Amino acid sequence: MNRRNSFILGLLFAILVVEIIILAPKEAGVSGDEAVGPAEARDSAENGADRAAQHTMQGVSSIGSKGDAKEWELDAVRAVRMTENEDWVIENVKVKFFGENGVTYTVTGKRGDVDVKKNNIRISGDVVTRSSNNYTFKTEAVDYDSSKRRLVTPHDIEMIGPREGNGTRLRLTGTDLVADMNTNEISVARNVRAKKSIKDGKLAAIASERAVFSGRANAAKFYGDVVIDVDTLRITGPKAQFLYKPDGDTIDSVTVDGGVKVTDVDKWATSRKVSVHFEDERFVFNGAPRVVQSGDELIGEEIVFLKGGREVRVSNARAKIESTADDRAAR
Repeated sequence: MNRRNSFILGLLFAILVVEIIILAPKEAGVSGDEAVGPAEARDSAENGADRAAQHTMQGVSSIGSKGDAKEWELDAVRAVRMTENEDWVIENVKVKFFGENGVTYTVTGKRGDVDVKKNNIRISGDVVTRSSNNYTFKTEAVDYDSSKRRLVTPHDIEMIGPREGNGTRLRLTGTDLVADMNTNEISVARNVRAKKSIKDGKLAAIASERAVFSGRANAAKFYGDVVIDVDTLRITGPKAQFLYKPDGDTIDSVTVDGGVKVTDVDKWATSRKVSVHFEDERFVFNGAPRVVQSGDELIGEEIVFLKGGREVRVSNARAKIESTADDRAAR
C-alpha cells in the first residue's frame, strides 16, 4: 500500500514539473519571441522586414530618361525596393532635374519615393531646391511629375534669391510652388511676402497674390493686389516687375503696371504705369499721370519725381489747378 502511494505521489510530482516547464510561460503572458530570448526575437523581426522589401542597396546612383532625353540623376545613401509595388524608398537623397536650355534644379531631402513605372519622385524631409541660377527654395516636400515635367509643392516655402552685386538677396515666403522644366518658370501661387534691400540700407516690403521667377535669368514678377512699401511711400497696382541692370546681378528698377497709385506723406499720384529707379530715387509716371501735391494737381504726358519726390518735372503739362476736397480726402 505504501509502495502504491509512493508511486502515485511520484507521478503527480512529475506532472507538476511538466506544467511548470511547459505551460507557465503562456499563463504568465510571455510571448514566443521572449520565451526563446532577445537575440532570436530580433532575428525574427528582421526576417519579417526582409519579406516586405525585395532588395536593399547602399550608395545608390540612378538616371531617369524620357526617350533620348535625360530627366533626372539620383544619388542616395540607401535604397530599398518594395515587394508590393516594385517602387523604391531612398534615404538622404539628392536629385538633379533637367529643364530646357541647360537649366537644372537640384533637390535634396531626407527621403525619396520613386515610382518606377511613371518616373515620378517624391522628396520629403528638410527639402531644399536650388536652380542653376541660384534661386533656393526650402519646404517640407516636393513632388516631381514626369508627365508634366514639373516640381510641385502645396506647402509653405521660403525663397532666397541670387546674391546681387551689392551682396543683398531677395527673400520671400509663400505657398504652392511650381517649377516648370518646359518654360523654366518658377511660380509661387499664394500668400507672397518679400523683402528687398535697396539703396542706403532702405528696405522694400512687397506683398502680392502670386510671384513668378525665371530659372534662366534674374527676373522677378509679382501679380495680384501688389503692394510695395518703402519707408513712408506706398505703391499699389495689379502687377510689378523687378528689372535688373545689364550685368544681370543688381536690381535697377521696379515697374508697376495696369493702373497704379502712389501715396506718400504730402502727395499722391495715379497713372497707368510707374517705374521706380532706386539708384537715383527717380519715379517716372506714364499713361494719364496725375499728381496731387501741396494743394495742386499736376497733369501731363509724363510726370517725374526726382530726388525721392522732392522735385517734380512735368512733360507737356496740361493743367495746374487747386485740388478739391475729394482729392485731399483721397490722400
